Amino acid sequence: MAAISPSSFSLQAFFGAPEARRLLRTLMSCAISYGAARLAALPEGYWALITTLVVVTQPSLTQAVNTARDQIIGAFIGAVAGVLGIVAMQRGAPPLAVFSVALLPLAALSAKQPAFRLACVTLVIVVLIPAGPGSPFERPMHRVLEILIGAASSFVVSALWPNRALDAAHRSVADTLSSLGRLIGLYLSGEPDDARAQHLETQSTDAQQALDDALKEAAREHIIVLVQNRRSDAIDKAAPFLRRLHSDALFLAKAVSRSDREACAARLGATGRELQAAFEALAGVLASTRQDDEKLARVRASVSGLKHMLATQEPTHGAQEVAQFVVGLIVADLDALIATIYPPKERAA
Repeated sequence: MAAISPSSFSLQAFFGAPEARRLLRTLMSCAISYGAARLAALPEGYWALITTLVVVTQPSLTQAVNTARDQIIGAFIGAVAGVLGIVAMQRGAPPLAVFSVALLPLAALSAKQPAFRLACVTLVIVVLIPAGPGSPFERPMHRVLEILIGAASSFVVSALWPNRALDAAHRSVADTLSSLGRLIGLYLSGEPDDARAQHLETQSTDAQQALDDALKEAAREHIIVLVQNRRSDAIDKAAPFLRRLHSDALFLAKAVSRSDREACAARLGATGRELQAAFEALAGVLASTRQDDEKLARVRASVSGLKHMLATQEPTHGAQEVAQFVVGLIVADLDALIATIYPPKERAA
């Protein structure tokens, strides 16, 4: 058994749960698309399958919607150009000349908007490929209907079975913040509870490892994560801030252990409670993939209040001064985390 364990681990790394979900989504979309094309009795139903494969392999639901939209628009534009070309050919124009004239604007459109390149493909099918028996105008309509079926099938599957990696990443970030908030609040409360502190520290470490695993899974699901104005696109940028906050909490533990716990609690206990509440509030915001502006505004107001609270505290000396300095670092790092995931909107001039 031990001899086959390394190969099984390598196989799981090569083809694990994310790849299995993508495979099942693809197969399910193709089955729905094929069945719908057969029910519609389309002579070239394979184009519905081609569209399905293009759309369902997109990394996120948003990109699937955008790709499906572009496929439909491109097919419709190409079909309209093809219909005009058919009218010209019925009046005696040679097919190659019609195709050359119609291709020029469509090629220019594709150069400007590469997502609409399907318009040129549709034009080729409608104008250059010989049509079967029946009206020559049936092929453009069939082409658009095939695209609609393929796009709809893949969109339905993508909506019902979305990628889960980013959801897991958000939950891991929220768990880390919640653990760190309780840990910092414990250190500043003046209550010595080493067992609970160790438990919270372990929870934070485990949650950060879960975040790393979720981000790796997101990469395997081909989810591109960038820093943009949308918070869900910047969740991967939380990892270094969480590590920094974890280090700040450990630094705070050392500073508190060197001072009088009761005196430290009397001075920073209220700040610790406010700081823990801010951590919990931010965890509640980041636990969801949807941005809640009202909750976010309250978190920012809480952090601003903490900054004001620290700025108005009287200076001190010794270990309490170090503890107060570390609390300032924690507030600054928390504020930087919020600013990175939720970039402030530029004010209108």
